[in-house]
Amino acid sequence: MNTILLFYLGISFAHLSFRSEGYQILGDLTKILLMPILILFVMQRGSFPLLVAALLFATLGDALLTKGHQDKYFLWGMSSFAVCHIFYSIHVLSLGVDWILTAIAFAGLLIPYGLLYRLIGKQKGNGKYLVYSALLCMLASLLTGLSSLLCIFGVLLFIVSDVMIGLDSLNMKQVSGTSEMGSYILAQLFLILGLTAL
Repeated sequence: MNTILLFYLGISFAHLSFRSEGYQILGDLTKILLMPILILFVMQRGSFPLLVAALLFATLGDALLTKGHQDKYFLWGMSSFAVCHIFYSIHVLSLGVDWILTAIAFAGLLIPYGLLYRLIGKQKGNGKYLVYSALLCMLASLLTGLSSLLCIFGVLLFIVSDVMIGLDSLNMKQVSGTSEMGSYILAQLFLILGLTAL
C-alpha cells in the first residue's frame, strides 16, 4: 500500500484512540494533521489543484471544529466545509458527469432535504444548515453522475458524519465523536481515492 496512505490510516487510528480516551490536545493535533496528509497523497498522484483547495478548506474546518459543535467557531467551520464541497463539485464538473444519473440522484435527495426543511426550516437561525445541506446534496448528485462507487460511498459517509454533527449542534441527540470522525475519515479517503483514479 502507498506509504502516505498508511501514514494517513495510522494517524487516523491514533486520533480515534486519543479521542475515545479523552486526550483532547493529542486528539486535536492528530485531527488537524489528517487532511494535509491527504494533500500529500493528492500531489503525489498528479496535478489536482481543486482537490488540494478542497482539502485545505477541510483542514481549516477541522481546526475550527476542534472545540466541538456548540462553540462560536462552529459557523466558520461549517462555512469552510461548504467551500470544500464547492471545490469538490467544480472538480467533478471538470471531469464530466452523466446528467441523467445526476438528475435521478438529485430527485432522490429532495426527499430527505424536504424532511430536513420541515424539521428545522422555520426555526430562526437554522438557514445555515439548509444552505450547507443543499451544497452537500449537490455534491452527492454530481458524484453519483461519475458512477464511481468509491466516490458514492465517500459522500454517503460524509452525509452520515454531517448528520451526526447536525444532531449534536441542534441539541437533538448527543453523538459519539469517535463515530462521527470515523465516518469523516473514511469519507475523505474514499472521495480522494475515487477522484484521483478517474
